[in-house]
Amino acid sequence: MIVLVAASAAISAFVYARFQAPVYRSVARLEVSARFDNGQQLALERLLPQLAQRVRTTDVAREVDSRLRLDLGAEAILGKLRAEPVAQSGQILIEADDVNAERAESIVFAIASVFEEQHAARNQGIPSQDRAIVSLLDRPSSARLVWPQTRAIVVAAALLGLLAGGVLAFGIDYLDDTLKTAADVERSLGLTTLGRIPAGTPLLTAELSSGNTPTKARAGEERSG
Repeated sequence: MIVLVAASAAISAFVYARFQAPVYRSVARLEVSARFDNGQQLALERLLPQLAQRVRTTDVAREVDSRLRLDLGAEAILGKLRAEPVAQSGQILIEADDVNAERAESIVFAIASVFEEQHAARNQGIPSQDRAIVSLLDRPSSARLVWPQTRAIVVAAALLGLLAGGVLAFGIDYLDDTLKTAADVERSLGLTTLGRIPAGTPLLTAELSSGNTPTKARAGEERSG
């Protein structure tokens, strides 16, 4: 039963994964740099979360949708994006998910480019020593499949199936009150077993198959005598 439940769970998980729409993810990194004296460094660490939030704005998404001619709308674009500050390296990590691998790369590259241009425009009129420069660190990574992870899903389902099968088998065995051994009979009736008739005894089997019980057989012998 344990193996059957685990196998059923694994097969069901595999079928479920096969019917899921694939999701691909591409990643781009924006580097944020400024003067690295103590005051500017602390200011940069405070600035990174603000810049990461600005990446996911309607203005940026609308411009990306227009440039790529996706006709998805700003909200749909933003639903595909994540932007996280990385304080240790002074970077902003941008991720884009899409059912199309090439489109995921195009979206994340366009997002990074548009934000870089908009930030450069905002820097106009700010003294150079007070500017935080945002630049695209490299081309976006090749899109990779992030969903469904078929192998991980099947393994997790099989492990859960083993656990569920074990619990089910233990529960059935625990609730089973049928009498299987002489010890079960003694325990159930509170009596001591004085004798046992082995199953499959030739004489007993022949009498039962002919419709005669041992009592009837003995009565017939007495009448014939």
